[in-house]
Amino acid sequence: MHHNKLDMGRAWTQATGMVGANRDLVGVLAGVFLFLPLFVLMVALTGSSIDFGPEGAEPDPERIAAQINALLLANWWALLLVAVGQICASIAILALLGDPGRPTVREVLARLPRLVLPVLGTQILVGVLTQLPSLLARLLPELAEAAASLVILPVTMYLTVKFSQAITVIVLAGQRNPVEAMRRSWQLTRANSFRLFAFFAMLVFLGVVIGLIVSLVIGLVFAALGERVALLGNAAFYALLMTVFYTLAYALTVAVYRQLSQSPADRDAELFE
Repeated sequence: MHHNKLDMGRAWTQATGMVGANRDLVGVLAGVFLFLPLFVLMVALTGSSIDFGPEGAEPDPERIAAQINALLLANWWALLLVAVGQICASIAILALLGDPGRPTVREVLARLPRLVLPVLGTQILVGVLTQLPSLLARLLPELAEAAASLVILPVTMYLTVKFSQAITVIVLAGQRNPVEAMRRSWQLTRANSFRLFAFFAMLVFLGVVIGLIVSLVIGLVFAALGERVALLGNAAFYALLMTVFYTLAYALTVAVYRQLSQSPADRDAELFE
């Protein structure tokens, strides 16, 4: 079986080009399904505080973890809203950018009812499989678990890359079986797994660094405008940051899928266009 060699530079150019060419429609979909739920969640979370203990004392990790879990449990409805929004956004934006038939927003939204369950099932299966090494490691003695952690992270990242095209296969290739979509994703990413991992790891790293730098500046500006403005402003900023990240990730996924699923004849024809 022939495996296309992935050109990540071309994928990035195609992804940003697709977003730019469809910025109005993508903006509407991302705003409704990503920004608004994330903004609600950020307001709910940033409106609460975590007690790190007396000043100067070393924080208790278990105590902090318990507070975080309680905070997330108290805001389960906001987390559910974000989860539903993320599923709808993945379907809508992937279909809008990846369907050669150039569907309208109405046509894209009409696909949601029949694709939500396959996408949800795929996300659950991928989540279980990628986290399975960590779950199994917790059954080991403490010393063995520490040694296993050196292997767990690479395995988890490898599985994440291998299944990264599963949802795209469901949305763009008409596959409704999550297991078959995962199998197809495994085939598509063959011979390109390390290249994909390195590229996405670099993007995440750059995104985190840029986000931290910008958030420091934005945070100082909002803080000078008052506590209420700072709360809403920071929530909006982080929601916008995550929205941009997800949108670019979907566009890159489409660009990568196009390259990996191309036949050699189509690939050669594209070079001479």
